[in-house]
Amino acid sequence: MSEKIIIALVVIVSLAAHYWLYRWVKFKIDEGVILKCLEDAKAASGQGQLDSPSIARQTQMKPQRIAQVCRQSPRIQSSPGAEETWKLS
Repeated sequence: MSEKIIIALVVIVSLAAHYWLYRWVKFKIDEGVILKCLEDAKAASGQGQLDSPSIARQTQMKPQRIAQVCRQSPRIQSSPGAEETWKLS
């Protein structure tokens, strides 16, 4: 009986770790794509800020996901006075 409990705990812990790792990697990939988009905008026009719909058109990501990633990223900050507009930190 105790072997089954130990196996169940190991399975639960490994699934939780896998889920956390998956979400972290997905965040880092999305963050990298958004950072690249903002860097390209800065290089092209000298203006390093874009709004979520503009980033969405260039990256094929949903605007809600872009806003979520930008809020969580320490390398991206919100532009003051403009809603859902992001720039490099």
